[in-house]
Amino acid sequence: MTIPAELLPLWLALPAIAVFLAFFIWNLIGAPWQLLKHNQLHSLFSLATVLLAGLWWLKAGAHPGLEFHLLGLTTMVLIFGWRLALVAGGTAVILVSGFAGEWLASGVNGLIGVVVPVFLAKVLHRLIYLRLPRHFFVYVLVAAHFSSMAVIGSVIVAGGFMLWLLGVYPWSLVWSDFLIFLPLVLIPEGFLNGAIMTTLILLRPEWVRSFDDRDYIDGK
Repeated sequence: MTIPAELLPLWLALPAIAVFLAFFIWNLIGAPWQLLKHNQLHSLFSLATVLLAGLWWLKAGAHPGLEFHLLGLTTMVLIFGWRLALVAGGTAVILVSGFAGEWLASGVNGLIGVVVPVFLAKVLHRLIYLRLPRHFFVYVLVAAHFSSMAVIGSVIVAGGFMLWLLGVYPWSLVWSDFLIFLPLVLIPEGFLNGAIMTTLILLRPEWVRSFDDRDYIDGK
């Protein structure tokens, strides 16, 4: 979801921009850029970042702020790792905010729509890697498909709760016009991430940082 600036009070929007920029700059400096150079993935990373911005620009909803769009950040975490995923997601937020003239909302949208889901995707992948059998179908169905559904679900619920707590919309409207449609977003998000990761690990497994044939295929 993308929250417009007019729905956010200054006491929330301005500190959120500072925190988001701190996260973004920290990762911009410390991200493992040498991995992109080593694997010659600079073009893929740039293309994926632009596609994220385009994906987030396409949204649907009944009320400003209570709008849905696909996220795709679980795929970014699995391909590039969480730090590069934060850079890509942060760049996408800046691009979307710039084109929409919503700079004041970039901090809140960056924290809810990038920082939270990237860290959640990172934690879920780590738990799945440690606790579940390391198998091709576990990776595709759980680490990619179901994890992406949990990630986008957390973003939507967090955004809806925030707008309710701020008094922008009553809870009855947040529920009836927004959260009740959550399953309609979870399914395509899971399919999108699962399909992309399945295609990549079958055709270009060397592009996927989180996938190793020795863990998920050899001897299975």
